[in-house]
Amino acid sequence: MDLVVVSARSALLNVLTPKHWTLADGAFKAPHHWRPWLQDSGSLTRRLSRAAGGEFAVRVLSQCWAVPSADEALALGMPPRQRALIREVELLGRDGAPWVYARSVLPAATLTGQERRLALLGNRSLGSLMFSDPSLTRSPLRVCCLHDGSRRYWARRSVFRLHRKPLLVCEVFLPGMEHVQYPL
Repeated sequence: MDLVVVSARSALLNVLTPKHWTLADGAFKAPHHWRPWLQDSGSLTRRLSRAAGGEFAVRVLSQCWAVPSADEALALGMPPRQRALIREVELLGRDGAPWVYARSVLPAATLTGQERRLALLGNRSLGSLMFSDPSLTRSPLRVCCLHDGSRRYWARRSVFRLHRKPLLVCEVFLPGMEHVQYPL
């Protein structure tokens, strides 16, 4: 795992640092460059692929059953210490550069019926599957500035529902994306 991704993951999961997730459409202090990326409620997969001129890929870092953080469980309305399928990936842009660290939390109850396929994505993006499903709904995007030592990362997250079954997706934008133009 790339050191920047390790740092971003550490910033997201550090229980000693409180996270202040605020609504993305409100006035927040993200640098101007990050705002369209943080506020776009469409498919991040599609935007990244366009920004990368089609050179988009997903690298799975891990996928396993584990206990989500208390913050993640609360966002999903899950009881504390209940296990869920946790998928961590890098979204890669031009020349295989890591642009986004993404962490998805899928409760066991979500992975039933048609949604069993979510556990079998491999290197496919979760977004490509979700945004093609007409049952998809999404809670308002929330954003947060994460800190790991001297590094700051901007992140967004929301709860999606497929056939009313919830899953949480958090995307942390990495420094490799700082100069990537937001595609219109």
